[in-house]
Amino acid sequence: MKKQHLILFAAAAILASGCNRLDIAGMVVNRSDTEERVADWLDYNAQNSEPVIGNAPDEYRVYSCSDSHYSERDSIVPQGEKDRLYQYITAERNDPMALFAIHAGDLVNESGEAGFRMSAEAMSFNPETQAKNDPCFPVIGNHDVYFDCTPFYKRYFHTSTYTVTVKTVSGYQDLFIFLDSGNGTHGKRQLDWLEEQLSHRADYRHCFVISHNWLFRTSYNYTTTPAANLPQDEQYAFMDLMSRNNVEMVIMGHFHMREQRQFGGVQYVMTDNLNDTKVTPSYLVVTVGEKVRYEYEELSPLRPTEAKPN
Repeated sequence: MKKQHLILFAAAAILASGCNRLDIAGMVVNRSDTEERVADWLDYNAQNSEPVIGNAPDEYRVYSCSDSHYSERDSIVPQGEKDRLYQYITAERNDPMALFAIHAGDLVNESGEAGFRMSAEAMSFNPETQAKNDPCFPVIGNHDVYFDCTPFYKRYFHTSTYTVTVKTVSGYQDLFIFLDSGNGTHGKRQLDWLEEQLSHRADYRHCFVISHNWLFRTSYNYTTTPAANLPQDEQYAFMDLMSRNNVEMVIMGHFHMREQRQFGGVQYVMTDNLNDTKVTPSYLVVTVGEKVRYEYEELSPLRPTEAKPN
């Protein structure tokens, strides 16, 4: 009977997972713990200043993508014409109103360092094709912790529980909060930290939260799995926290589709996947000013002069 249950669990996980390129063994054999990771992230933050972007215009743009799923098996030359993450970063860095980019998790698709190295190379500044060297701020996704990949994420991206503060020329402040949901939970320590950040909400004009795992059931997700939605009690508590603290927008990924939900006065937005399984991938462009607006932009292939030769 136990063997039958294990087989049923594996089959259900394959059907329920939001990732089209699923590594089922990596999901089952995952020794990375949320509480331990968050302790590491917060320790890194204590030793390094969290990003503050000053002298920003009162109205600016922020870009967000997710689920690029880079793999050594992919025939992608870094910053070449097939490098979709590089195309996305280039679009942001050539937008004069944009301040920074976001990656909402699942940078890689399999074990090993290669996908993280490829992602970092895609994000590196190319003065030949990019007008400015804006940062890209990521969070960790479920694929980024499979097969004990967390050390590689740490090596290249350092933290997944942190804040980015934007200070404008007129004295406004906007807060962006980045969270680790790689194990399908935010964990107690991170939620306590999140509540502490939100206790200062009155100091900010707008507040945004970025995490990988989508909160709602989608058109093809009718269950709750460790790699999908948060546990139901945590989901309710998280959404209540967002509403009580007047968070404008929660940006997520994971299910490889566009989706928007308005709940409790909060706008929840999911981006589709940026990897090669999507014929016409898109990313999110958020305009932050007196009000917050957003739209999806389809990824445009680079012109020959914008890509390094393959």
